[in-house]
Parts: sequence; structure tokens; C-alpha cells
Amino acid sequence: MKRERRSFSNDFKKQIVESIVAGTATQAELAREYRISPVLINKWKKDYKTGKFFENVDSHDMAKLELRVRELERLLGKITLENEMLKKIRDLDTMKKKDNSSIVTSRDWDRLKGGAR
Repeated sequence: MKRERRSFSNDFKKQIVESIVAGTATQAELAREYRISPVLINKWKKDYKTGKFFENVDSHDMAKLELRVRELERLLGKITLENEMLKKIRDLDTMKKKDNSSIVTSRDWDRLKGGAR
């Protein structure tokens, strides 16, 4: 009995790849569910990265998408810088707290035993 060769639409391929990229399903899960070779799904992922599934999108829409990507990249950069600054502030604050919570030594004892003034 001869198996018929299946063909898949670009929308279906795009949907499969976007599910994997979004993390809603793994490649192995989708390969089992739809009985598709994981090698074929890898090929679809490469095609997706090169933009093969977006051929029907006109240049105006593509320009809008590129602007959106640039804006999101700018926001990501800003958030990354803010995150790094907050980490540095946290580390400085931690070091300051460690310095203030030092153990009383003999040098400090004379100063401390005088009591409150």
C-alpha cells in the first residue's frame, strides 16, 4: 500500500513554528501529534527565520513590523540598562549593610561602653 505524500500550507507551517518559538509546545510534541518528521519541522523553522512564510505580506505591513521591532529593541535596551543599574545599587546597599553590622571589637568597646549621650 503506497502512502500519499502530504503537503502542508504555509499557514500551517507558520502556526507550527510559532507554537514552538512561543513555547506553547515542543517540537517533539508537535511532531508526534501531527505525525511530522522533526527534521521537516527544523526545515520549516529555518524557512521561517528567512521570512519565507511572510511573502504575502506587502511592503507597507513589513515596514510597520520593522518599526515595531526597532521600538521593542529600544525598550529592551532601556530595561536592560535599568536592570543593571538596580543590581549595582542593590550590591552597594548590601555592602553598606555589611559594613554597618560589623562585630564589636576591642577598639570599639571603649567608645561603646560610654553609653548614650
